[in-house]
Amino acid sequence: MKFTPGDDSLVVHCPAKVNLFLEIRGIRPDGYHEIETVMQAVTFYDRLTLRPRAESGISLDCSDPTLPQDDQNLAYRAADLLDATVGLPSGVSIRLDKQIPAGAGLGGGSSDGAGVLAGLDRLFGLGLSVEDLCRSASELGSDTPFFLYGATALCRGRGERVSPVPAATPMHYVICCPEQPVPTAEAYRTLDRAGLTNEKRSASFMLDSLQSGDIERIRSDLFNRFGEVAERLAPDVGRTKNMLAAHGSRGILVSGSGSAVFAVFPTGEDAAAVARRVRECGCRRVFVARSEPTTTDT
Repeated sequence: MKFTPGDDSLVVHCPAKVNLFLEIRGIRPDGYHEIETVMQAVTFYDRLTLRPRAESGISLDCSDPTLPQDDQNLAYRAADLLDATVGLPSGVSIRLDKQIPAGAGLGGGSSDGAGVLAGLDRLFGLGLSVEDLCRSASELGSDTPFFLYGATALCRGRGERVSPVPAATPMHYVICCPEQPVPTAEAYRTLDRAGLTNEKRSASFMLDSLQSGDIERIRSDLFNRFGEVAERLAPDVGRTKNMLAAHGSRGILVSGSGSAVFAVFPTGEDAAAVARRVRECGCRRVFVARSEPTTTDT
């Protein structure tokens, strides 16, 4: 997450994420799924512009007219929640310029919510700790607390228990987003109907691989329990994976519950070359990114 202050505003660049590892441990007594995931923030951003306004309340303007601009939007809900929790000194104007596709498993909405929480804390000088912000973030969504830490982290529980982990080397990505989204709730229902396997994988292998900095080892330890489910619900996911493989990609995985598919590369040049070839094949939503460094304030 990056912050750029203006005279009367604050710009927050809210990163996407990819899941390098994602296992479903079971269903909790509260009905939520217990997960274990390794997430990494990447340099592919939505942009928020936050401003105080004389009028009370919250206004949200979004560049994507198909997205809600009221309390159905996580950016709006984050501001409303913070106001209810600590009391904001004035009304808030939010401009959201969307780049991260919705429904793709890249965490765009959750990142926007976290960006509003962290951004308003800075804009108004509220002095809240990361722990304070995470309590609010966990009410917005399971992925939202992760974005308050960024970089790379192991997330457990519903995703709200975040433990930052080191990554020994920068990682580069080609991210392809099929047009057909995969609704998260439907992905979980499909997985439940198929039966949760007793053969659980552990994130420890991915954590060790990240510490080693060995890209080939990282590629071999990529795992997402939703991989087959996403291909079943959105056939373009499988076609996208095949297209990436046909152009020399390795380390190909679905992010979140889909439908975004990413491939891991050792250099930005390698990623850019594959992205060009994939675009030439007609894939419109193709992005090149790298792992976001630990400190991204500006």
